[in-house]
Amino acid sequence: MPKKRSHALDPEAQNEDIIRESVGFQPLPFSIEGIADTDYTNAIIFGDTGSGKTYLLGTAVDYEPTSPFLLLDVEGGTKTLRGKSVDIVRPTSWKEIQDVYDFFRHENHHYRALGIDSLTELQKKYSLGALLGDLKGIEDYSALSETAVPSRQDWLRTGDQMRKVIRAFKGLSYIKDGGDRIHVFFTCLERIDEKRNVVGPLFSGQLVEESGAYVDVLARLSVIPVEEKDEEGNAVMVNKRHLLVDSYTNADGVRYLAKNRGSGVRQIWNPTVQKIVEMR
Repeated sequence: MPKKRSHALDPEAQNEDIIRESVGFQPLPFSIEGIADTDYTNAIIFGDTGSGKTYLLGTAVDYEPTSPFLLLDVEGGTKTLRGKSVDIVRPTSWKEIQDVYDFFRHENHHYRALGIDSLTELQKKYSLGALLGDLKGIEDYSALSETAVPSRQDWLRTGDQMRKVIRAFKGLSYIKDGGDRIHVFFTCLERIDEKRNVVGPLFSGQLVEESGAYVDVLARLSVIPVEEKDEEGNAVMVNKRHLLVDSYTNADGVRYLAKNRGSGVRQIWNPTVQKIVEMR
């Protein structure tokens, strides 16, 4: 049996102890996770009006890992969700939005997923409206006969606020206590930048192209006519919903912003929340 070396007399033995501590043999002052432990989806889904963004969020209730589902309805348009068991909150102030965040951050033991519909309306109505003094709450416009003209600085301030909102709610899928984590979905209208040939979320300034850096999934939802055969074998055009989850540049040089961390999936036809979660 090898003779045990004395730490006091053998510097090499002391170095071994230092190495053992550095590679994790001793308790660490922070928690370590595996990749699978953080596998909760957070996504921004953008698209034109009528592409079905709200309906897509509503499919969360049809999938056990994302149900029960709470929708933060900023736009006030949820008729497409009739017949679905979606719990809806219609905030009337920033305080109520903060209350929703605080609940999910510290108290939620019920909901498995949250949707915010939409970030575009949140920025324009709440962030900019409150900043210009034009809006006190969703039902309280201070002066309908007047129009405040936002400055470039105003838009920059709303952009900073939206970054904070996205980071905060996205963080709910990474809460330290894994049992309290939820899936988080944002919707956003679409913006076409003709000067730069870029199609992305409708935000102000640099946030358009930055937004993908704040979430794990950035996806563009659209309706595309596809040729199919009817029961009699005749060719017919059918509108299908299409979700682009990987950046794409078409033949005209127009770039569509999208990304999906951790998956080779590039597109989803007839998308649902289940398909989005499971592609990761």
